[in-house]
Amino acid sequence: MDENRRRILDAAERLIVVHGIERVRLRDIAQEAKVSIGRIQHYFDNRDRVIEEMLSTASLRRVAEWSEVASDVDDPLEKLSLLLEHAIEDRARCIMWLATTSVASRNEQYLPDVGRIYDAWRHKLADVLEAGRMAGVFRPTGPVDEIVEVIICAIDRLMAGVAIELDGYTPERNARLLRNLAGLLLTAPLTSAER
Repeated sequence: MDENRRRILDAAERLIVVHGIERVRLRDIAQEAKVSIGRIQHYFDNRDRVIEEMLSTASLRRVAEWSEVASDVDDPLEKLSLLLEHAIEDRARCIMWLATTSVASRNEQYLPDVGRIYDAWRHKLADVLEAGRMAGVFRPTGPVDEIVEVIICAIDRLMAGVAIELDGYTPERNARLLRNLAGLLLTAPLTSAER
């Protein structure tokens, strides 16, 4: 990707994290990216096109990041713990996820991006859970695909808490809650006291 284009998209993402999609103007993006409004318009027709491409690019980046998390770890317990911690540790990523799902709820064009992220979450978690089940480490209390959906629902909820900075929603607490939930659903020692 062209360096100016990347700077513009990165600037838009940073501004959205701080101010929200509704408050970000083309002038703000230009100032943050240290480019002229004309340069932005060279790449994008208008502010909405910047936001559209930024959300799509950020979604693809999140999918790539998620697929790499713990890819070098073989132990299913450790791998699942790392995935759960990664899902909710970065406030900026949580804010962008909420912004993306919010926009997708009103604009169908963003649904494929949201779907791509959910699919990446599902596949990676299902692979880890299935590997742990096959190794005898996990004893799922129900179908793996349903357990994956429950874990994703918990991740979504905790991401919202992180994004809006609810009192007490620390990375440590959130990771503990996710490990406890997964441990109960998988009858596996995922809590720190058991490990």
